[in-house]
Amino acid sequence: MAKIQNVYKDKGTKKWFYKKRLPKGNPTGKDWAIKKGFGTASQARAALDEYLADLKNKVVKKGTDFEQGITLEAFTREKVLPYFEVNLKRKSVECKHNYCAHIFRYFVDMTFDDIRKSDISNFKSYLLTVDNGKGGTLCTNTVNHALCTLSQIYELAIEHELVGVNLVKDIKKLKQKIKRDIKYWTLPEFEKFLSITDKTTYKGYMQYVGFYTLYFSGMRIGEMMARKWSDIDWENESIYIDSTLDYNNVNDWQTKTDLGPKNVSSRAWLKLTPKTIEMLTAWKEKQDSLVKVDYIFMYNGTMYDTRRWTSWKNKLVEQWNKSAPKEQQLKNIRVHDLRDSHGMWLLKQGVDLKTIQKRLRHADAKTTMNYYLGKLPEKEQNVLSGF
Repeated sequence: MAKIQNVYKDKGTKKWFYKKRLPKGNPTGKDWAIKKGFGTASQARAALDEYLADLKNKVVKKGTDFEQGITLEAFTREKVLPYFEVNLKRKSVECKHNYCAHIFRYFVDMTFDDIRKSDISNFKSYLLTVDNGKGGTLCTNTVNHALCTLSQIYELAIEHELVGVNLVKDIKKLKQKIKRDIKYWTLPEFEKFLSITDKTTYKGYMQYVGFYTLYFSGMRIGEMMARKWSDIDWENESIYIDSTLDYNNVNDWQTKTDLGPKNVSSRAWLKLTPKTIEMLTAWKEKQDSLVKVDYIFMYNGTMYDTRRWTSWKNKLVEQWNKSAPKEQQLKNIRVHDLRDSHGMWLLKQGVDLKTIQKRLRHADAKTTMNYYLGKLPEKEQNVLSGF
C-alpha cells in the first residue's frame, strides 16, 4: 500500500495516527497536530484533512509570512520567482519561468496540503505528453529541469514552514538517452590554432592569452570574463573563481558573487600553469599602459559579450583552414569546448578522474565520469601498445 503523507502506524497498538508540523503563529499555539487511535490510514488522513480545513478558517498571520492555505502558484510568484531573479542569470531566469508555466498549469489552484507524492509522479508523466511546439513532446532534459524547479520551490516552502518534507526529492529523474558527445582539440590542434593569433597587436595578444588561459585552466568563458586582477594569487600561481558574467548590453551587466558560477563546488581556487602566469603578467603590463581597469580581459575599459570570443575563434579557425591542407584543417569547436579540451588534455597526461573533477570543479564525480570515462579505453590502448 502506498504511504499516505503525515500518517503513521503505531507498532505497539497497531493503530494509525496522524502527525503534522503546524505553522508558527497558528491559533492552537501548538507545534504539531497529533491524534492517535484510527483503525485505518485513510481514516487518519481524513481526520487530519478535516482538522487542517478547520484550522485554515481560523488561521491569521502571526509570526509567519504566509497562511497555510496559500497555493503553490501564489507562493512561487511571491517568493520563488523573485529569488530566482536575484540569484540566477537572465537566461536561467527565463528558463525557470518556462518550467514554472508547466508547474502552474498542472497544479492549478492546489495548495501544498493538496499535493501528494503521487501527484508529483503523475506530473512527471504528464510532462512527457506536453507538446513542445515542434511536432513532438518535451525532451528528457526539459522534464528533469522542471522537476528540479519544483524541488527548489519545495525547499523554499520548507524555509517558510509551509511544508515539512520535499516531496520531489524521492522522485527519480528520467535517464538521459544520449550521452553528451565531447568535442575537443588535442594539444597539437590547439597549438595550430594559437599560432594564427596576432601576438604583435594589443587586442591580438589579449586573445592569445585568453584562449591559452581557457585551454589550460578549464574555466568557463563567463567565469574568465568575470575575473579581476585582484582574484589572482601571484605567489601561489592561482586564481579564485566565485562569479560569472551576466551580460545584457554595455550598460547592463554584472558579475555579482551571488550569481555564482554554475554550482557551489565551482567556487574555488584554481591552480594556473607557470606559463599562464607569465603571459598574464605580460598582458597586465600592456593593459596598464593603455587603460587602468579591474577586469583582466577588458581591453578598452568597457565590458563586452562573451560571444565576442566565439567570433574571434571562428575567424581564426577560418583563417587557418584557408591555407591548411585538408588533413591539417581544424574542426570548429565551441569556445566552451576548450573546457573539455582541458579535461581531455589532463586525461592524456595520465591524470586521474578525481583530480580532473577537482580541476573542472564538477559538483558530482558522476558528471566527470559520464563525460570522460568513455575515453579511457583509448588511453588504455595507447599504454598497452608500447609493450
